Amino acid sequence: MNQEKIGKFIYDLRKKYNLTQAELANKLHVTAQAISKWENGRGVPDIELLKKLSEEFNVSIKELIDGEEEKHKHNKYMLLGLIIFSILIIIVLIIFFLIKNNDESFNFSSLICNNDSFNISGVIAYNDSKKSVYISDITYCDDTKDEPKAIAVECILYEIVNDEEIEIAKYGSLSDVEDNEFISKKLENVKFNIDDYDCGCNSQNCNNLHIRIRALTSNNDIVNYEIPLAINNTCSN
Repeated sequence: MNQEKIGKFIYDLRKKYNLTQAELANKLHVTAQAISKWENGRGVPDIELLKKLSEEFNVSIKELIDGEEEKHKHNKYMLLGLIIFSILIIIVLIIFFLIKNNDESFNFSSLICNNDSFNISGVIAYNDSKKSVYISDITYCDDTKDEPKAIAVECILYEIVNDEEIEIAKYGSLSDVEDNEFISKKLENVKFNIDDYDCGCNSQNCNNLHIRIRALTSNNDIVNYEIPLAINNTCSN
């Protein structure tokens, strides 16, 4: 039994727990001189005091007698941490796959563009809890006329309810004047993504959707295009 090593270990534990010799002495019901004597290697606590020290500092009596913490204890904590981390990863993966599977449960239907001058890509995604409309890729497709150019373009998605126009979303503004370019070039970044929209395979709302394109030419003329949209009645999972 190495008294100096035991004393140094008790000293380190006391410092770790931010205790003075007097405070530790009060907890153990001994004098501060007894604590000092142990820490200086001039004596060791008896078995009852070793038991109290063990409980106070969360170490085993064997560790107190050996004057050091058991090396495998740290490995045990590392293993426990690794197990907890692995469980968390598994939980995250399970949640991810549940969300992914839920997303795949959406039904889809395409939007039809009823206009000879433009081609519009659109889709409706819906299930029992959520309905969304996504519109993109608005391009000019009239082969009988040269595609006009514009210095500014605005694009408005709206619906008609009881003969009243209700704006849903808007992209761009005629006040945002830039280079004179083809309308398709101006519209290539237009994307409409509307969540929680009341539209589904059996809904009439999507047949009331419209897109209005307003183009400002370099001659300060405004060209309007009204594009009705209709839902494709064929739905797919």
